[in-house]
Formats: sequence, structure tokens, C-alpha cells
Amino acid sequence: MSIRKLMQSVGMRSAIASIIGGSLVASAIPARAAVLDDLLIRPGVDEADFDNCARDLTRGRVAAAVAADACAKAIRPKDLGICVTRITRNNISGDDALSVCRQVRRPVEAANCVTDIARRAPSTATVNVLDGCRRSLLPERFSRCVVDLSRELKLATDQSIANCIDATDRSRDLLPTVLPGSTTTPPITTPPAGSVTPTTPVSPGQSSPLPPATTPGTTRPGTVTPQRF
Repeated sequence: MSIRKLMQSVGMRSAIASIIGGSLVASAIPARAAVLDDLLIRPGVDEADFDNCARDLTRGRVAAAVAADACAKAIRPKDLGICVTRITRNNISGDDALSVCRQVRRPVEAANCVTDIARRAPSTATVNVLDGCRRSLLPERFSRCVVDLSRELKLATDQSIANCIDATDRSRDLLPTVLPGSTTTPPITTPPAGSVTPTTPVSPGQSSPLPPATTPGTTRPGTVTPQRF
């Protein structure tokens, strides 16, 4: 039987229609929250990751209750354990290391940041290194900034840390100082103090002259109209 005759047969048409209908129904059913959570929020997490996290934090002399809470709440528990392990190799306590690793989006990069600065500038205050790597959104880039500026410019590492952190806090002008198409209002001149404005003498029986009438929407000469933008 040729392919054309096979496609024209009633049974084949029914089978194709069933397959298409089943696919549409399956795609219309919403995925379970747990499946989306595994795919989008906790990629690549399994039971071994929690085991490794608990083991690494225990080696860092972190209390069991604190380690259990940290590993359970971590998005990537394996990375949390790696972060604590690498930071504690630089004579830093496990509690201080965990404090940094729990507050960053990239715990492994934060650990590399601390290790890089601590090895190349061992005289730097540990609290400044930990705080800088914790605050940086790109820890590895931050550590390169600190190390390179300190080496090339002969700066103290603490000063380089401050410069590299402040580099992301530049003030930017969001609005122009002058609106397009606007004109500058002419300055208002005031008479000097003590001067007397001359007046027209009025003879007896003559009333004082009235100011000229103005029509609505017009202004007298010399009157400054406030600008509205």
C-alpha cells in the first residue's frame, strides 16, 4: 500500500486525530508546582547535595542546629557547603564563613573572592574582605578589581576594597536641568535702597491719574509673568 493511500485511510486519520488531541489536552493541563519548582528554582538538587552540605558545615565547626537550618533553606545546598569549606581554609571561622555564604546569590564565587584577596593580601582585615565579597553582586570580578588596583597603584587593600565597592554607586542625572524649548526668565531689577520714585505733581482740585486699563489676558509693560512648565 502506498503512503498516499495509507494517509487517506479512515483508520490512519483517526489515529492521527487521537494523537493530536491528546497532545493538546496534555499541554493544556497545568504542571504541578513541585515540578516547576524543581525545574526553575532548585535545578540539580538531590539528596546527596544536602548530605554534602551538612558534612562540609560540620567540618567547619558549625553547630548542628545552625547547619541543619542553613542547608535546609539553601537553594543550592551543595554550593553552600563548598563556600564554607573554601573560606575556612583561610583561617576564618565556620560561623563567619556561613554568614557570608548564606547572604549571597553566588556562594562559590563569594568563596573564590575571599580566597583570592586573602592569599594575595594577607594583611587585609578579614572583616573587610568578608564584607566586600558579601556585598558585591559579582564577587569574582570584585576580587580582581581589588587585587589589580592594589598591585598596580600601590594602594592599601582596604582602600581598593572601598573603591571597587563604590564603583557601582555612581550618581546619575535622571532629569535634565533645562527643559527643551524653555526660555530664560529675564531678571527682575529692583531700585536701590533709599531711592524715591518720581511722581507727577497734582494741582489742587485735580484727582490723581488712574493707571491705564488693561484687557484680560494682557500685561502692562514691565510686568514679569511667572513661567509655568
